[in-house]
Amino acid sequence: MANETIKVDLDLSAIKEIQSLGGDTLKKCYQCATCSTVCPLSPDEAPFPRKQMILAQWGFKDRLLNDPAIWLCHQCGDCSKYCPREANPGEVMAALRLSVIKESTPFKFLHTFYNNAWGFPILILIALFFILIATIATFGGVPNFFDADSFPYGGPSYEIWFLHLPARVLMIDVIFLPLAAFVVIILFSAISRMWNAYLETYKIPQAYRYSMWTILKTYLISAIGEILNHARFEKCEANKWRALPHKVLLWAFILLALTTAIVFIMADILGFHTPWNPLLHPVKWLGNIGGLMLLYGVISIILGRSQAEREKSVRTGYPDSFLVYLILLVGLTGFGIEIFRNIPAIRSLTSLIYIAHLVFVFILFLGVAYSKFAHLAFRTTAVVFDLYFKDINQKMS
Repeated sequence: MANETIKVDLDLSAIKEIQSLGGDTLKKCYQCATCSTVCPLSPDEAPFPRKQMILAQWGFKDRLLNDPAIWLCHQCGDCSKYCPREANPGEVMAALRLSVIKESTPFKFLHTFYNNAWGFPILILIALFFILIATIATFGGVPNFFDADSFPYGGPSYEIWFLHLPARVLMIDVIFLPLAAFVVIILFSAISRMWNAYLETYKIPQAYRYSMWTILKTYLISAIGEILNHARFEKCEANKWRALPHKVLLWAFILLALTTAIVFIMADILGFHTPWNPLLHPVKWLGNIGGLMLLYGVISIILGRSQAEREKSVRTGYPDSFLVYLILLVGLTGFGIEIFRNIPAIRSLTSLIYIAHLVFVFILFLGVAYSKFAHLAFRTTAVVFDLYFKDINQKMS
């Protein structure tokens, strides 16, 4: 039988995009398979990241975008630490994840702002625009930003149906409820496309294409349990330190989300609006515990990454730095509001700290769809699919 020649055309634009997102060492890889051998998370039946490295070298963008394995990598650094060519497979996998986020969401210019240093000032201006518009609309004009009793703890009150809403509360609702709806719609659309692409790529028979409710009921709880416990993270060796601070940070966000939900019910629905004493109010205790956990987690990550970089087991790209320092700013300004508000000598600066906090929270919230923070939704989806695929494979065999 004559040898058949197969022509493969490199997609140079896809290769350049991966390199620009942090996978600049991609071409150093010569397929020795050390990365897949040393990776404690790489399954025997479908080891990564060797396969993903060669697909990326050839620019097979579509196959990479539809590959859940890139999300099962936790960038623990074992592969990069032991790579004989310093090809940094972990960073290439991180670049592939950023590429998936970019391709899965509309308004791609926002992704560009989040993943380039020059985009941060633009994000601040975008956040300030919406915050100041909402402030002017709810406070009936421009308040005095050097008087905390004018802003945020002053202004008119509004009667909307059965709700009694001070300007501060209505302002926050006007800013963040539409933003939350926007992010949820973007993520729901992206995850739906991602899931359908996985089904087609893995040629799942119609008989095993369960309804969304069945998928959530059967596999989501297991996936969430695994994520909350950081079971995969704790298998990493080169950067074992990452498991604890990441787990603490995740639980901090859960506590802060719970606090926000309670405050929304108490302030917006039940009408308890007076600024609560952080030493006496249980909701403030919950929020402050979450805030302290957030600061511990993110500062530990910053210090750990610095040490890991010196050991060449991880590289910190701009998307990583952006997210951790943004979270740090959210935490510091959050506590700053409490501190400045309760010290008479600096109380006049409370309004500015409050605005800064809203800006950073706005950017972080929007980043759930466009920054590395989107891992929260995309990785969860991939873990759910991994559990689902293994289950139906057993049923079909």
